[in-house]
Amino acid sequence: MLSPKIMPQKTYAELMDENISKIPIYTDEWTNYNPSDPGITILENLSGAQIIQQNRMDEVTDDVKAKILKLLGYTPRKGKGARVYLEPEHVLERFFILADQRFMVGDMCFETNRPIEVVDSHITGIFNRTGEHSKDLSYVLDRNISMLARIFGKKPQAGSQLYIVMDKPLKPGEQGIIHIDVASDYGRNPFHEEQIGVFAQLKWECYCESGFIEMEVEDGTVGFLMDGELVFTQPSAPAALYEQDGIKGYVWRATLVHSEYDVAPALKHVSGFLFQVVQKETLAITHSFQRSTEICMKCNMLEDGYISVFAKEQKGSSYRKYEECVDDVYTELPVGRYYRKRKTGHGKAEFSFDKDAFGYAPANIKNPVKIVIYNEEMMRKYYLGDVYGYDNQEIKLPVGHVVTETFCVIARREDGEGGYLYDFLKPNKMDEKKMSYYLYENEGKIVIHDAGDYVGASLFIGSVAVVAGEDGNVRKGNTFISAEIDESITFSNPTKGVGGSYQETLEQVRRRFISEMNTPQTAVIEEDYEKLVKNTPGLCIGKARAWRDDDRNEVQVAVMPKLEQEFPKMSDVYLRILDRYLERKRLLSTSIRILQPVYVPVNVSGKVYVKPHLKNCDLIIHETVVRELDYIHGTRNFGEPLRFDKVFHALDTLECVSYVYELNIEPAKAEYVSTEGADLYPAKNCLFYPGRITIEVLTATNV
Repeated sequence: MLSPKIMPQKTYAELMDENISKIPIYTDEWTNYNPSDPGITILENLSGAQIIQQNRMDEVTDDVKAKILKLLGYTPRKGKGARVYLEPEHVLERFFILADQRFMVGDMCFETNRPIEVVDSHITGIFNRTGEHSKDLSYVLDRNISMLARIFGKKPQAGSQLYIVMDKPLKPGEQGIIHIDVASDYGRNPFHEEQIGVFAQLKWECYCESGFIEMEVEDGTVGFLMDGELVFTQPSAPAALYEQDGIKGYVWRATLVHSEYDVAPALKHVSGFLFQVVQKETLAITHSFQRSTEICMKCNMLEDGYISVFAKEQKGSSYRKYEECVDDVYTELPVGRYYRKRKTGHGKAEFSFDKDAFGYAPANIKNPVKIVIYNEEMMRKYYLGDVYGYDNQEIKLPVGHVVTETFCVIARREDGEGGYLYDFLKPNKMDEKKMSYYLYENEGKIVIHDAGDYVGASLFIGSVAVVAGEDGNVRKGNTFISAEIDESITFSNPTKGVGGSYQETLEQVRRRFISEMNTPQTAVIEEDYEKLVKNTPGLCIGKARAWRDDDRNEVQVAVMPKLEQEFPKMSDVYLRILDRYLERKRLLSTSIRILQPVYVPVNVSGKVYVKPHLKNCDLIIHETVVRELDYIHGTRNFGEPLRFDKVFHALDTLECVSYVYELNIEPAKAEYVSTEGADLYPAKNCLFYPGRITIEVLTATNV
């Protein structure tokens, strides 16, 4: 039904002719094909029913497909703006960035979600200490230097330490964000939360007057094994200056408490301090306030100047619209719904209400005041239309690719006394009294399913922001520009944008459903085990092969980790993780054994004649043989045979080779290898690698 097969359309006459022509195939007793025959009448009815059913099957609408997918638990994922961390440079003193502050990369807009205080602290040094020795690794702070820093040495041991040094301390309770680029993640699968600390356990401390005290750190690198952020929370005790062992500054220290690293952590670059922005462009925004008299507002969009103020005057009522009162205009204050506004700085203003002066004011209830701010574009297009009350009324929005979480409409209704009531309505909400509507993010439209009490209401944009989808996942190293911030301060992203996407289309939801249905959750056949092993969270898996051992009545899985060792073997940690992971995925009646890889060298000897006047023939021949024999780094899997004719053909077809005169291939260890003719068959948990290669290269004189 989700992927209906559209059968070739046939007319009723064609289908009847086809069905009658097939009667002799099934019986020789039916000889009367005239319309008067009861059998023909039945066949006519069935053929007609088939035509009707086929037409119905071919009319599977998108709405039907969406409902079927929803029954299966699959609904379109909402669009999201990409998240990017920015690193400010040339900051000499602290300064504030307002909420909704815009940062531009070309024509693409990124914004802050909240007010941010940019610190004037800088990371000045990175040091490690292993045993009695310390080493300066501060070169990882320089983007132009590509040296790797093994922060805990080549063989990390418990007790090793890493020092992050700053020129100025953070305030107690303040957060500092650092981005870490690791040398390589070796194709590591993402970690599960339960695996944090499985390879290493770190204790983070801050140096204060009383010495080192523990501090809270959110580690997105999982012990420096993956690119990610470290989010530090400065302890309540003030930081103190640290001056020991050639280190001077304010220090955060990581101590390696437990170490079972599969790969020794190596850093490429450390960036800090950072703050987060989100790819979106806010065109209109609604702020809610708890206070009913004096309101202090900080929002960069205040500079656009298009403001509407609404207030509730009693609990459970709708909002009323208030107008600004400019005292200089009036000789006598008017009676009515008014507010005063006083600008207090860039993107800052105070709003006040005075019931004694004007006769009306917000009530002291939850969310009594809402302030809506429009930019110039949306101020011209904020009226959407009226609600007529018929089913599934569509109203087009002035923009597409809208973020659902930011969107709301304002419904204006007459109060019966010559005034208006205003309500702020979010999409995709079900309420018997209020209007319910669905927002189509990509298309930029709303569909009103139930108008409720809002028939005849006028709709206006209350809040809207748009995103650029995957285009927002910008590469790292861009320069971000903000017109409102001192141009001497520059901003760049040390890491690429992540998470940007448009709302899923129905076809994308269908593909996700099919993909997840084809992803094994329980291992049944050999391929299921192999897929599960290769996707085991937190591990670097290079190769896996599963097979059934009937003698032992178990499934055996050979696994080669993808590590920096010459002949990678699984550590005890790997075996524990794999065993625990497969235990949850296996059938109850199935026993599983995980096998270490066996590596067998293959020796090659022979004699090859090459064409004259060509250089580096011996090197090309040697590299070709190595490529054919190397199962560890190549594409061949456990147990795949090494066929003599493939190696011979690979050499014989080289441009520099005239002909292969002699070729011998034999394993250095016969224990794990069987032979059939000149072909080698390794054991199921065996991988070949190049052994001794002695090929005599001669020049052919008759070419």
